[in-house]
Amino acid sequence: MIDPNKHENNALAKACLSGGSYVETIGKTDLASWTEQEWAALIDVVVTSFQDFLREAYADDPPF
Repeated sequence: MIDPNKHENNALAKACLSGGSYVETIGKTDLASWTEQEWAALIDVVVTSFQDFLREAYADDPPF
């Protein structure tokens, strides 16, 4: 993102928390030991969290 707005910054923070929670649930901090499915799940968790936060934020405060 170039020059993220307040909603994008907040969505990124939420996505980081969601990603961290996922890592805690699988209990593996050595990224080299992760399976392809674990990596895919992490990406899904982070992207979904980011998009969900933005969808909710823009529903209340549209960017236009």
